[in-house]
Amino acid sequence: MTRAFTFLFREALINQRRHGLMTVAAITTIGVALTLVGSFYLTFSQLRTMSRRTVDAFEMRVFCRPEITTERLKETEVKLRALPGVAEVSYRSRDDAFADAAKSLPIDTVGLPNLMPDTFVIKLRSAEQTAVIASAIRSWQGDVENVDVPEEELKVVLRLADFIRNLGLLGGALLLFGALVVVVNTIRLSVFSRRREIQIMKIVGATPGFIRLPMLIEGLIHGVVGGLLAALALIALLRYTDTLTVAIPLLASYLEPVNLPLLAISLVSGGGFLGATGAWLSLSRYLR
Repeated sequence: MTRAFTFLFREALINQRRHGLMTVAAITTIGVALTLVGSFYLTFSQLRTMSRRTVDAFEMRVFCRPEITTERLKETEVKLRALPGVAEVSYRSRDDAFADAAKSLPIDTVGLPNLMPDTFVIKLRSAEQTAVIASAIRSWQGDVENVDVPEEELKVVLRLADFIRNLGLLGGALLLFGALVVVVNTIRLSVFSRRREIQIMKIVGATPGFIRLPMLIEGLIHGVVGGLLAALALIALLRYTDTLTVAIPLLASYLEPVNLPLLAISLVSGGGFLGATGAWLSLSRYLR
């Protein structure tokens, strides 16, 4: 079995050298197709990460009543932390709020009454739970005066996040299908140039499996090499974008690091799949 596979692999390499121009065309086509697919995936993956982190950055502010006591503040904080979906609760006293506000005022605030409320700042695990949690907190009328939630802005960001996710899924599927069509047509040209060779092999009694296997190996090699080229191109592109994030630190806080080994493995595996699938579909016509 090993000797047979070695023979077929060697024949596949010989055929690739023999049909050098078509080999280069197939490899470059797969490489370009995978580069486009990978670029699309990375772009929309980062856009989705940015939208998710933008949603996570939203905060809910709970303003307590002026007459609330210290004990009631502690009880309210415990109740807030116990709510399902609450990730973090921080307390800001009315004195701290007044001191911060005084710094931004162009007048002397000495002697002015402190009308700032005690405030709890809440971060949620999921922005979709904002309305439910805000409604629950507003029902604590004895301790809570108001709940400040940027609901309209949050709805817009959530709709944008859903749109990005759906567009990414649809666009990715269409781009993968288009890449497969292009690769199949390119490999079909290679097979077409060898149709006489295939016919001769059929005449002398070669089975469809014997004819197909070397060409499947060729398609697999085309795909793997094309995947390597795409991985190198995308890694170079990512290195360039890293320089942009250094120049714009704020952008780096919204982006997610890319796992380069996983990216390379995915592209090489995807290239092998595209090459082998393209060879299989292209040969079907000539082996009927």
